[in-house]
Amino acid sequence: MSLSPVLGGELLRLVTAGMYDDPLVLYREYIQNSADAVAAERLNGGSVRITIDPLRSRITILDDGPGLTPHEAAHRLIDLGRSPKNPSVDRGFRGIGRLAALAFADELHFTTRSSTDTPPIRVSWDARALRKLDLQHLDAKTAIQKCTTTTQLSSGDWPDRFFQVTIERISRHAASTLLNQEIVRSYLSEVCPVPMCARFPFSTEIRELINAHTDHFVFDIKVNDDQVPIKRPFLEAIAIHDRFAAPFEDLDTRVIDRPDGGQPAAVLWLAHTPYAGSIPRGLGVRGLRARVGNMQIGTDRIFEHLFLEPRFNGWCVGEVHVLDSRIVPNGRRDYFEPSPHLRNLENQIGAIAQQISTQCRRASSQRNKLRNVDAAIQRLDSTRQLAHSGYLRPADATALIEREHERLPEIRRTLAHVQPLRTETLPDLTVCAIEFNPIDLAPHPALDAIPTQSRKSLQSAFATIAQSLSPATALELIETILDQLSNASVFDPARPDTPRQPTPAPR
Repeated sequence: MSLSPVLGGELLRLVTAGMYDDPLVLYREYIQNSADAVAAERLNGGSVRITIDPLRSRITILDDGPGLTPHEAAHRLIDLGRSPKNPSVDRGFRGIGRLAALAFADELHFTTRSSTDTPPIRVSWDARALRKLDLQHLDAKTAIQKCTTTTQLSSGDWPDRFFQVTIERISRHAASTLLNQEIVRSYLSEVCPVPMCARFPFSTEIRELINAHTDHFVFDIKVNDDQVPIKRPFLEAIAIHDRFAAPFEDLDTRVIDRPDGGQPAAVLWLAHTPYAGSIPRGLGVRGLRARVGNMQIGTDRIFEHLFLEPRFNGWCVGEVHVLDSRIVPNGRRDYFEPSPHLRNLENQIGAIAQQISTQCRRASSQRNKLRNVDAAIQRLDSTRQLAHSGYLRPADATALIEREHERLPEIRRTLAHVQPLRTETLPDLTVCAIEFNPIDLAPHPALDAIPTQSRKSLQSAFATIAQSLSPATALELIETILDQLSNASVFDPARPDTPRQPTPAPR
């Protein structure tokens, strides 16, 4: 006995609210569909205009692709899990990504036409009605029929051919992200197929590398009234922190072969820097990333499990452009479906990731040594200041310098084995050349007002402070003590050999 299987209505919830947790992915899904439509007709090019209207809580995404005929629209935009796309060529092919907005809005409208001979047709999904349905007791076909409509529009001010997505009444929990223009621009610059910025020193070489193996598809994407299309976020340097921007030093390119020969499985590029530490995530450039058809797969952390230490992934800048059509992104597009071809890719990327990890460790070790040298040189300079301050007795000052002078050989040995990094600005090593001769300085003027016997006791206490604390801290404490003594007027300048008697408190 043959049975006729029924696809339950819960399937709709699964491929919308259950599929996407980041609202921004809807931009990726619709631009990905636009890229497939444009690339199917032209080798490259095309434009997308995104309009974000926070007041109306509306988003429109308009492309100048070939559009759809009324017959194509009525089927492709309503059918679920069925797509005429070619998985070996197109970026999307499962027939579910176009429903991404249903998880974050009340209405979703697709408006399109393929020529001026036909009026535009609109296919609408009512997400609010869909959420009210008792999907547990409906099949998917009935649920779709209850929440979709198809309308032929009258001719108006429409492009000759186009495809437009309109998302109405963004839900409150997603509005702060989806309607924030700066967040959207940043996301698009990282994920979507937009061109490299000319300020990035390796933009031409990277484009030539990818074009040598596949078509490097790029889109002209603008948001609202942008005059300049969105570019990738790579610039001439990486602002690690306020005081230092790590420069890009050289470009490393690799071709990752398939085990069975033929076309490469992927091409990879790495923009080497001094590896000065973790790159801030907000810059949008950190990590070894994956792209298929010039669309990003996953996040900046997609390959961090291949590094010796996952944190080192955040120190590097690079991309893996996957070319083997047998390495397929999963449904959420946050990684790839398991396969022998994926394992081959991971093995080869893992070897490269280990090399990066080694470079990061070496750079980190150098920086730690240089920081220690910097601290030692700063200590020597503070020692010189304290010894020549006149606060200490000459013998104590000479002993202090002799003690610190013993650090010089170790500092010089460290510098001889470590290549100075651009990330470090060490003080001039000449501060290490502290005079080792006995010091014979007159006492500091602040000590003149102190009686001789009291001054000796005070300088003896200062010697103890100098032996117990770091030179910089000792100098600061000694000056604080002298300031307090001066403010309290404990000693009478008119009678330097006699301490002033404190004034008795009134009864």
